Amino acid sequence: MLLLKVFNGAMKLRNIKDKYQLIDLFAGAGGLSNGFVQTGKFEVAGAVEINAEAVQTYIENHEKNNNIIINSPEGKSDITKINFKDFMQNRHINPLEAVVIGGPPCQGFSNANRQKNYLISGNNQLVKEFARAIDEIRPIAFLMENVKTMNSLTHKFFVTEHSDSGIFAYSSEEHLRKINGDQTPFWRDDELILLETERTTNKNLFNEIVRMTDFSPIITEETQLSRLRSVVRNLNKSNLYNPITNKEKKELLEIHKIIEALLEYKCENKQIEQEIKEIISSAIDTLRIITTGKNTNNNIALTNLQGFLEVNQVLRYLSELAKEKIVTIGEPKVLEGNKLKIVVGVKSYNIVVYLEKFFSYLGYKIESGIVHSNHYCVPQKRQRFMILGVKSNDMKPDTKIEFPPPVEHLKEEFTVKDAIGDLENITPSVHVDHNKLDYNVSSIQTVMQNYFRSGMDEKVIYNHVNTNSEPLSKQRFEEIKKSEGKNFHSLSKELKEISYTDASRTQNTVYLRLNYDSPSPTVINVRKSMWQHPKNAVALSIREAARLQSFKDNYIFKGSKDKQYQQIGNAVPPLMARAMAEQILHYLGDKPIQYIKDELK
Repeated sequence: MLLLKVFNGAMKLRNIKDKYQLIDLFAGAGGLSNGFVQTGKFEVAGAVEINAEAVQTYIENHEKNNNIIINSPEGKSDITKINFKDFMQNRHINPLEAVVIGGPPCQGFSNANRQKNYLISGNNQLVKEFARAIDEIRPIAFLMENVKTMNSLTHKFFVTEHSDSGIFAYSSEEHLRKINGDQTPFWRDDELILLETERTTNKNLFNEIVRMTDFSPIITEETQLSRLRSVVRNLNKSNLYNPITNKEKKELLEIHKIIEALLEYKCENKQIEQEIKEIISSAIDTLRIITTGKNTNNNIALTNLQGFLEVNQVLRYLSELAKEKIVTIGEPKVLEGNKLKIVVGVKSYNIVVYLEKFFSYLGYKIESGIVHSNHYCVPQKRQRFMILGVKSNDMKPDTKIEFPPPVEHLKEEFTVKDAIGDLENITPSVHVDHNKLDYNVSSIQTVMQNYFRSGMDEKVIYNHVNTNSEPLSKQRFEEIKKSEGKNFHSLSKELKEISYTDASRTQNTVYLRLNYDSPSPTVINVRKSMWQHPKNAVALSIREAARLQSFKDNYIFKGSKDKQYQQIGNAVPPLMARAMAEQILHYLGDKPIQYIKDELK
């Protein structure tokens, strides 16, 4: 069967038996592309992924082909340095044969990243990199996925200065007017709060800082900023904070590095140099007191650090505004009322509104919204925001793009037992290098398990590895199992408070004991959250977590134990991706080798 296409104004016949060329951006371990490949109608032409361990996993599962990773001229798979027009030409890929997929990380969107306290989160640069890739490749179709809260009003882009190339070409007011046409502008005046504090001690200093034209933060290294946030958290606790034990050696070393950075800092602005020196000196003295075990009052230590932390925050945020070329409305203002606030006027716009406008401008028909993984046979309740786009000139004008409906035969959701019940009597290894165990199961018990074992030539199981839990963790697992509890909050008071100052604030996902009779909650890094097997008093293994994400058993994960858990937690469930791939094929007049509904019936 032949399909008629238009390429550079010329008609072209395409054999629908050919495979579409898949370009996988922000590929991670490869869950999204694996779902597409499972249809039998896509092959990966190239993937972009900067994380070294995820790259190992990706290469391992693509015939160990190192060339599958797209690198910049500098030799790194850094999307900000990759020219996709050059890539398409060098690989001789026809855009009408290409499909782009990917989930750009968005630090500013995820609840899990709020503690990082980013003001702008790189203006969500990587989302704009995805938009740039679509612009340069112009694929026949694309799929973008993200956290379910992506469409929240609080998630926004900021208008930047104009540039003819690079990501700043996708956020200037000139660009926005071009894609918006004659419609009412979707960008608006907004305000960013750079600081809000009850302290007014440094008001005059802040007035000087906001008038500066060059901003040099005192501490910029993310690991050091993270350690400072940890110090503040510990000082806010009731117990005196003096990290001097052997267990806290790493923490002490990091604080000493912060002290060294403070000693090396040079203020280039003579008008504020003396005040900055005094603030830094106070911070150094306080940190030295903490590292020598001589802290006698958390509140005093916290107060002494506060001035430095606030000044550094304002300098960081002003520096970020300049680095991200964000257009400001007037100068930042220092306002004094019940609290001292530093604010700056900007112009902002909703991220999803922008993407819908931009992709429509490029000629795509699109659908966007929240998609549920358990609608597509994934034994897990996971929600992701997705945007699906198909070239509009390849379909009838009245065609409406829609997400695939739930798998039609799926009257009941697949459960945790459907997914991992056959592994309960196979004791996981605790050594990441010992990742190949005998699969001594006499018979497949569920349709889901048959899916997982398809493609396995040997009676083995890979990555069935879990953490070598500490005695306290094992005791907690045993108590939760014995009481048929659900999570950390099911523990006795004694086992809660032994390591948690305020146990009531612990999330319900910590020490979560899975339920065999229902789908899993959203899979995260289950090692960090100490997820427990539904029947056995042990931590969930890497393979069990992978199955809950719908990875087949022949998909092998590489890297350290924690990195493998993290890769799985970050992944898009392959079956969820496969359903999206089947829908794209439908709009392209094609179909998979086998539908999900037929394989898992």
